[in-house]
Amino acid sequence: MSYPYFFVNSGSIEGNRIKIGGEDLNHLINVLRRKAGDTVYISDNANYKYKTEIIDIKKSEVILLIKDKRKIAKKIPQITLYQCILKKNSMEFVIQKSTEIGVDRIIPVISGRVIVDKRKIAGKLNRWQKISNSASKQSKRDFKCEILTPEDINSIKVSDYDLFYVPYEESSGNGRSLAEVRDVSSIGYIIGPEGSFKIGELDSLKDSGAREIRFGENIYRSETAAIYFLSVLDYLTGNQQ
Repeated sequence: MSYPYFFVNSGSIEGNRIKIGGEDLNHLINVLRRKAGDTVYISDNANYKYKTEIIDIKKSEVILLIKDKRKIAKKIPQITLYQCILKKNSMEFVIQKSTEIGVDRIIPVISGRVIVDKRKIAGKLNRWQKISNSASKQSKRDFKCEILTPEDINSIKVSDYDLFYVPYEESSGNGRSLAEVRDVSSIGYIIGPEGSFKIGELDSLKDSGAREIRFGENIYRSETAAIYFLSVLDYLTGNQQ
C-alpha cells in the first residue's frame, strides 16, 4: 500500500505529536480521504522521517501520533542544476522530473538567449517551488529540492563545486572525467536555453573551471539534456548516503 507523505517544519512537532494544517490538511482529508487510524509518513526536512497515525481530525488541523522515526542525512555528492530559464511547460517539466530523480537544488539562470520578464520572477519562483514540493512528496524524498533565486550566467561561481559540468553539443569532451564523480561532495552542472549559449558564455564558464562534456551524436532539447545528465550522475554516484 502507498501511504500519504508530507513535509512539516519543526514547529509542527510537539513531543510525540505532529500537526498538519493548510493545504496539506485539505489534501490529506478531502482529496486522499484519510481517516483516524490511517498511516501517514512525515519528513521534517532536517533530521528525521516519521511513521505516524492519524488520531484526531479537526477543522483547522490533523493530529498525528508518532509511531516510529528514523534519522535522515543528505546524500553525497550534493547535485545542483543550473537551468537556463525555458518556456513555461518545458521549465516546469525539468523542475518536476529533476526533483523526482533526486537533484538537491535547482537554480534558474538568465543567460543571453533567455527571454524573461523580471517583474514576474517572484510569481514564477513560487509556482516552481510548489511544483518541486509536490514532486518531492510524490517521490517520498527525505529532503525537499530547493528552487533558488535566479542568477545571471556571469555570476555563477564554478569554484563553489568540486566538479562543474557544461554539457554542450559541439564539445570535444568525451566524458572520461565522469569517473571522478564518486570522489567529491558537490557537483554542479548547467543546461543552456533553447538556442544554446551565446558566444563567450561557454568560454567564461570554462575559464572558471567548468568541464565541457558531450553526450553523443544526438542533439537533445534542453529539458531532455537536464534530465538525462542528472540520471547519469545519479547512477554513477550510487545515490550514496
